[in-house]
Amino acid sequence: MRRSWAIVVVPVILIGICREAGRTAELCERSLPKEVIQFTGLYPAIEEMISLTNFRAGEVVEIDPDTMPADEAKSYIRDIAGLGARVSIYIVGGHCELGPDCDSLPKTVRQGPTGSWNWDQSERRILDITHPAVLSRIAQKIERGWQLGANYIRIDNLHHPAGSTHPRTPDQMKTIIDLGQGIEDRLRASGVIERERVTGLVAHNNLTAWENLIESGKLRQLPALLTSERTAQLADLPDYEGDIRLKRGTLSPSDVPDIQAGRRLATYFQIPYSVVEFRMSHDLTRRGQKYLLPQRYVDAIRSLSGVSEVIVIRDETHYVGRDEVFEGAGPKTLPASPPAPLAALGSKCSLPPLSE
Repeated sequence: MRRSWAIVVVPVILIGICREAGRTAELCERSLPKEVIQFTGLYPAIEEMISLTNFRAGEVVEIDPDTMPADEAKSYIRDIAGLGARVSIYIVGGHCELGPDCDSLPKTVRQGPTGSWNWDQSERRILDITHPAVLSRIAQKIERGWQLGANYIRIDNLHHPAGSTHPRTPDQMKTIIDLGQGIEDRLRASGVIERERVTGLVAHNNLTAWENLIESGKLRQLPALLTSERTAQLADLPDYEGDIRLKRGTLSPSDVPDIQAGRRLATYFQIPYSVVEFRMSHDLTRRGQKYLLPQRYVDAIRSLSGVSEVIVIRDETHYVGRDEVFEGAGPKTLPASPPAPLAALGSKCSLPPLSE
């Protein structure tokens, strides 16, 4: 059912106290927005510039401006905003494309396999994710996205795919998050980001690291949106266990740490949480083979508290569209105006446990 785009007034909820097992623990600070708009879904469109008729008010449309000239990207973003939608910029982040892209990195930046025979055909994993040259490259793309008029930035490949090496640590994640939020602050102070434009970073995969940093009091701003994709293949489980158990029908979404972290963040801070899966996925243990995503797994995810929607795209090789959408009961609003930074920087806190 189509929703209309509207501003809704909700009460502000501040920091709280929870009692758990007979002790009092301070909850993480939260300040829910007074005015919100309806979130009508994530629309992945990172591999091609598709018609505006596909989008609707309240959606977060994800694009890659590197696929089009700058003036065209700026116009496209402006037109999407004119529909009442918001734009999220995709940045490849922790990978590089084989050829000139990977070759442009200094020899001191170590590269490795992606953990997947499929992606190894076109990409390499950047092992030294906080190398100055890598941070500079990410910073340029972040700044360009906001200069073009986008709302959100999603930095991809900061997770730890099954079979890959060098997991990203919370400290590395903090360095990259601080980088993005620092650029956001500078561009807002200079007027490049207009006062009324809502901006922020998307927490994509590696949601356990975001949760760790928030509870450790090391972040000054919450993510604007939560997304997880290919949750079995990217699950923090030994070797290819997630992929194997998914094919056998024995994997529960509750066994995936990233989903659990996403649910806690979504539920407490009322941030929309979109999970993206692919109906046909390449098999991590059988080269050249694919398998069909079990619908039972999709239904199990959508039934979990905190999950706003599960998007199932037809095939991993074409990351565009909302082929199948399964609504969840998770948050369905976005702030109508830019949120204030968290005041409790440096203060450890806790998130309440999930109710189920």
